[in-house]
Amino acid sequence: MNMFLRPAVFTALILFLLLSRNALSATNLPNGPSQNTPIDVHALDCHPNLTQIDKDLSENPALHSRLELLILKARLLRDNKTIKGARKEGLQTIDAGILSAHQAETDNPGVSWPWAMEGMLDLLKTQYLHFPAGMRYGKLASRANSQALALEPDDPDSNLSRGLEDYYKPWFVGGSYVKAEKRFRKALAKSPKDPRILSWNGLADLALDRDQLGFQELKEAAGLCPDNPIYKKRLLTRRPR
Repeated sequence: MNMFLRPAVFTALILFLLLSRNALSATNLPNGPSQNTPIDVHALDCHPNLTQIDKDLSENPALHSRLELLILKARLLRDNKTIKGARKEGLQTIDAGILSAHQAETDNPGVSWPWAMEGMLDLLKTQYLHFPAGMRYGKLASRANSQALALEPDDPDSNLSRGLEDYYKPWFVGGSYVKAEKRFRKALAKSPKDPRILSWNGLADLALDRDQLGFQELKEAAGLCPDNPIYKKRLLTRRPR
């Protein structure tokens, strides 16, 4: 028996061993971040936890979930007086969200949600910066909302975002509680148990002196999400903030 392997056989054996080792190593590697991490953002809206939001963001969720998380985080930080640097962190969160929205618009042509979320983020930035610094972002919000509605006129997020614009915009540049209420009502028809949409219907109805209906909607939203300080405060003050 020949005790020595021929060169060709020896080379083949070495390649086999190397490939086998690589295959085994690959099976033992931990999974990297998923682009499709399922996140129940509506549940987080009802039980807001900034630590959990940051954890979910660190796990590289899909762009849609990432944008929802960033919007929720910016909303929670907006009027927070207990966290040092909350305003600065909120603005950084919004800027990260706007960049993600632009990426989503490029990656998902022909759908409305990236534009609707850009509109919400731009409007949040106007609320953080106030007049006159925030005016530029109000115009950007209007542009994004128009694009979202052109793509999907019945989409609840698109109608919510335009409704928010109409609610906050001064009357002399086209703002109107009547217009806002119509948008919120259209959004509610598609998402009747969305606490955020319910709450905004309530605020619009109160602004239009429909006190009984408005209070009932605020109460229902707070009942769906009893741990969210935003809905709880609105029920007590009957004001958006």
